[in-house]
Amino acid sequence: MFAKAATNALWTYDTRSSSQDKHLAGLKRWMTDEKKYADWKSVTDQVPSAVLWTRMRDNYQHASAKVGEGHFPQAFKSALAADPGAITDAYIYAVTVTGKQSIAWKGSGAGAESRSTTLAVQCRPHQDCALVGVLPSVAP
Repeated sequence: MFAKAATNALWTYDTRSSSQDKHLAGLKRWMTDEKKYADWKSVTDQVPSAVLWTRMRDNYQHASAKVGEGHFPQAFKSALAADPGAITDAYIYAVTVTGKQSIAWKGSGAGAESRSTTLAVQCRPHQDCALVGVLPSVAP
């Protein structure tokens, strides 16, 4: 599922081998090219600032993700049931993904933290899916 793979990209980073700019460039490749719908700021808000990235790099910080489950939130399912044709305008779906992010740094073992996020994903017929953005709160 696309949303699970995109979440993995959001939750995985390695300051030892990648700059913040390279990490953002990698995330940009997941984005829809439809400017009308793309919310790049919601994605960049998930990435540490350049100053913080440098400090994390000084400590060799890196994170990996173990993505578990992805589902359509109940509010999205209800809205879709109320107006099934509305999806055909933009083909944007809300998907909530859960899993764990493991973070490690110099002198420390990895710690794992449960995480959840809700993404907006565009899946037009006969096209690859693309990330539209990250919702500001997790939808159950």
